[in-house]
Amino acid sequence: MSTTVALVCSGLGNVRRGYEAFVQGLFTALGGAPSLDVWLFKGAGDRTARQIPLPHLRRAGFTARLTGELTRRGPYVVEQATLTASLLPHLRRVRPRVVYYCDPGVGRLLWHWRKLTGASFRLIMHNGGPHPPPFRWCDHVHQLTPTAMADALGAGETPDRHTLLPCGLHFGAVPRPLSMGERFSRRRALGLPVERPVVLSVGALNRGHKRMDYLIAEIASLGETRPFLAMLGESENETAAVRATAELLLGPEGFTMRTVPREQVDDYYRAADVFALASLQEAFGLVYVEAMAHGLPCVAHDQAVTRFVLGEEGLLADLRERGALAASIRVALSLEDSGELRARRHRAVRERFGWPALLGDYVAMLSDHPAPPPPRSMRLEETAEVAG
Repeated sequence: MSTTVALVCSGLGNVRRGYEAFVQGLFTALGGAPSLDVWLFKGAGDRTARQIPLPHLRRAGFTARLTGELTRRGPYVVEQATLTASLLPHLRRVRPRVVYYCDPGVGRLLWHWRKLTGASFRLIMHNGGPHPPPFRWCDHVHQLTPTAMADALGAGETPDRHTLLPCGLHFGAVPRPLSMGERFSRRRALGLPVERPVVLSVGALNRGHKRMDYLIAEIASLGETRPFLAMLGESENETAAVRATAELLLGPEGFTMRTVPREQVDDYYRAADVFALASLQEAFGLVYVEAMAHGLPCVAHDQAVTRFVLGEEGLLADLRERGALAASIRVALSLEDSGELRARRHRAVRERFGWPALLGDYVAMLSDHPAPPPPRSMRLEETAEVAG
């Protein structure tokens, strides 16, 4: 008898982050597991027999922003709450044994709904925040890196409540260097310069977490021979300021900032020379794996997660320091662009993060957990809690 699993992702179809790309890939990978009956409930997109977009208030919309302001919860919480309300009738119909989610408000609301109704699904949280312990509103936690697992256990969490399992990715063919003709045609199609090296960064276009302003300043410090900078990601409140910084330091011909459909990002990886991300912390950093899958040298901040993901293939430095990223980019651009190096980078991540290597562990994580105990009487203060 198969286990029915509901994957829930409010951002899928609305925003372009690593988690949304991962969940879509997970749904595809699990489709070949005969022991699972997998459903995907998402924010937007095409509807199929097992993929259901749910009506809700999008975090970027006026109504969600206004409601978030009035309730002092924020638009992201409003998105999670309204999507969860739309999800409940489907859960009653599908009756999943496992609900797998990332957004904390979704998990909290489903926890209370389960207590109220006596539903028997188990809540598994993908810790992509990463969120710190304690993990009160779930039954099991999917940890992505040894660092997150160690933090949980160090805080007193029991090991059997956690699974350490990295994100998976679908890999294409082993990459090879481009011929001059291929380089010209690919870059011309994307509006990128042919005669200059291209540094690619993929992440939210902000100054906070992704530190795009630092990246821009480091590229600018390379002088007249500096590479062209291509920044792909979701627009945020700080994006206008990031663009202004780029125009001031790089000039309008020295960069591009774009939000493109997920399926087009691979075209930029194939056209770039170097990948760089200036963030100081990532829960996992799926973009590192994507860049390595295309054979690109990767420049990143030297910390436990990047050492775990990139291993010996990463160009790691202390990116809190001025000049550190620029120096690493110089090194990356000086490396030989050989088929052997590209294949080695591709192989380094495919062997650890490819779905053939991970799928069995994901199936086990989603299958082997028993149903939760019967719901206990709710304390009065718990009944009043909402997402956030």
